[in-house]
Amino acid sequence: MVKAGYIALLVLWVFLVSVAVFFGVPLVWLVLSALDPNASPEFRVPSTISFENFVRLAEPVSGVPPYMWIINSTIISTLVATIVTIASILAAYVLTRYSFRGQGAMLTAFIVFRLIPPLILALPIMILYRIWGMMNTIHGLVLAMSALILPFTMMIAESFLKSIPVTYEEAAMVDGCTRLGAFLKITLPLAAPGIATIWLLAFVTSWSQFVLPLMIIRTPSLMPASVGLQFFFGEYGRVEYGKLSAFSILYSLPVLIVFLIVQKYLKKGIAGLVSR
Repeated sequence: MVKAGYIALLVLWVFLVSVAVFFGVPLVWLVLSALDPNASPEFRVPSTISFENFVRLAEPVSGVPPYMWIINSTIISTLVATIVTIASILAAYVLTRYSFRGQGAMLTAFIVFRLIPPLILALPIMILYRIWGMMNTIHGLVLAMSALILPFTMMIAESFLKSIPVTYEEAAMVDGCTRLGAFLKITLPLAAPGIATIWLLAFVTSWSQFVLPLMIIRTPSLMPASVGLQFFFGEYGRVEYGKLSAFSILYSLPVLIVFLIVQKYLKKGIAGLVSR
């Protein structure tokens, strides 16, 4: 039995090390390539460490400095996350505090809508945007991405607000608060971990979106980073691996920074969501 236990532990360690190597080696290659002025697809330690690839990101690509794409992504993702979070909390409040005919059907419709692939929705959105004159605009992209993410985040918000007893708000209203005051002073502070979770999920989801930005945005100066990456793949299969690696590292930094800022609430939010 003891021997069998050692064998099981050994198999577990081999599996964990294999997974770590499988996911870790590409990340190590990414960092090494970003610091290698002569980067290639090969996995190698550069003979000289240089930040030249990061400096070269200031050089225009298709007439646009690559860092502008990261700024665009930050603006778009921040707007989408904020709009989606506000809409999700308000909608979830109504769904958890009031009962009305068709409520169950509405929630089912939101779930079905969330299961539709973005590629199927992209063409109808393009046709409508051409009619409305919203093609190739940041606000048009923000609106489309918010509508795409909202059903998912609203279900999360509904789960959080449902766990907050209505009696808390009723007690506040007995003490003189209006319904709006009870919502702002009681419900929102208690839902803070959920709000942080929703905001981060919406931010990360919009940050990594590719299909909708590719279909809606045509001007390189307005493109987010997820679409701008394609310009690092030149003609005839030529790829600037150094610049692409450096850009990929910078592309990941805003998400990491946002995560570090909200992680205090995020841990509570995820724990609360799992417990329900």
